[in-house]
Amino acid sequence: NPYWRGRPVAVTNGRQGSCIITCSYEARAFGIRTGMRLKDGLEKCPELIQAPTRPNRYADTSRAIMASLEDISPDIEVFSVDEAFLDLSHCQALYEHNPERVGNAIKQKVFEASGLLCSVGISGDRSTAKWAAKQQKPNGLTIVPPDEVAERLADVPVTDLCGINKGVGKFLAQYGVYRCGDMAK
Repeated sequence: NPYWRGRPVAVTNGRQGSCIITCSYEARAFGIRTGMRLKDGLEKCPELIQAPTRPNRYADTSRAIMASLEDISPDIEVFSVDEAFLDLSHCQALYEHNPERVGNAIKQKVFEASGLLCSVGISGDRSTAKWAAKQQKPNGLTIVPPDEVAERLADVPVTDLCGINKGVGKFLAQYGVYRCGDMAK
């Protein structure tokens, strides 16, 4: 809905939904978060727009996006409805070994398939690429060359990495590992 662009929007579990499933960046600026009750969200932001979830539309859009990404690389791993990992190791020459060029091509494919903006993270491994994608939301491109990973992630809490939940974080903390750089000690 173009009317909602740039406005605080919360997607809820159905038309009369009481739980916020996700929300726009504008809503997040008011402190609204996934899992929050709609009532609490409206207290923080009275102009919050409620949008009921549309799972069929999301699935159709996701399939269109994933199919378009296969034009970049056939080596694709769908991670969730709105996330995928592409193995670019066999198609780098097509983009002149330029990560920025391939990142922009990914962003363009997603936009052409869906009309949506996206953030892209590029690195030598999935965890770093996913972390990189979160650094410039909602429409960024972050590249972390493999030889810069240790330095760039040194001060990043281990729980910021995909797959390291609070339980694993507590386990690692027993051994003095709180930040990625602690792993090298």
